[in-house]
Amino acid sequence: MRLKGTGRLPVWQVIIADVLLAGAALLVFAYFHHVRPAQLANEDIVIERPVQTASAAYVPDTQLTPTPAPASTQAAASEPTPVPPPDTVGVFARRHADKFTRGEIISSDADGAYTYKSKYLNITVTQQRVAEDSSSGTWESTAYVTDFYVRDITCLQSVFAADTFSQGNYEWLSNMAERTGAVAAVNGDFCTMRKYGVVVRDGKLYRSSHSSFDACAIYWDGTMETYASKDWDGKAIANKGAYMAFSFGPRLLDNSGQPLKKFNQTDAVIGRNPRTAIGYFEPGHYCFVTIDGRTAHSRGLTMSGLSKFMASLGCKAAYNLDGGESSSLWFGGEVISQPCDGGRKISDALILKDLAED
Repeated sequence: MRLKGTGRLPVWQVIIADVLLAGAALLVFAYFHHVRPAQLANEDIVIERPVQTASAAYVPDTQLTPTPAPASTQAAASEPTPVPPPDTVGVFARRHADKFTRGEIISSDADGAYTYKSKYLNITVTQQRVAEDSSSGTWESTAYVTDFYVRDITCLQSVFAADTFSQGNYEWLSNMAERTGAVAAVNGDFCTMRKYGVVVRDGKLYRSSHSSFDACAIYWDGTMETYASKDWDGKAIANKGAYMAFSFGPRLLDNSGQPLKKFNQTDAVIGRNPRTAIGYFEPGHYCFVTIDGRTAHSRGLTMSGLSKFMASLGCKAAYNLDGGESSSLWFGGEVISQPCDGGRKISDALILKDLAED
């Protein structure tokens, strides 16, 4: 009701109107910023698998001991020496020949470990308790270590929610794993939440811009390197032959594989939390680490605790991925970790997958 003679609304109505307008503005902002999918700048550059010449260390699949030719047989003596085929970059069939089958699939969940062995993958998932001392006592957490070998680097793949590099698309890890035929899967680095930082997935450069975060790159040859923020350039990582690149972090080990004491992240991220990390042993051999947290049974690890744990596994390099409610491990058709508060939908995941036969 208007006040007689003033033509103005009562103060309480003005306040309510202002609150409603502010609320409407926030809803509009939230919709366009968090709900409505928005395409991110995409450089869309394919990083091809490099071609490598024949290696001196080449060992043929079948070795035959030649029978010495008679001295009178000139034609046999002049036959050219067979030239070994060139090695394929990112193929580790000979390097880890004893880790794969000839085609059959062998799986088990006995003795407290999940195992899967095929022509392309060798995966072992173990669960263990990890203790971390603090000023307020010793806290324990449940850790899942997914140790894996890949026959080909492309057995390690990335998945975007809705298969789109954009903001606003989110999907449960289990959905991503099931629809792509994965054998195992973990959450990624939630790269679409940021507009800066290098992003390479499955040999495709989506973004090369720099950010204040540490970076990690897995190259086509299977090597993995981590970089402090000041030491990396997105274009240089791509030009070196990146197959995957992440920019969240931080890096967890120094260049000698030893734990770090200082980390390039916010206090909230460095504190005790559920964790997901990727570790590197040698080309073709890696691990995912998933840490349950924020429960009485499993408190989670600080970044220092995660760094020490990755070093204790023997990793030469290790990198922190997204954590908190995102941290999940999917294996054999189900989420086997215990995501805090039931977990959440994520923007990207890393999966392990058998390759299709020709």
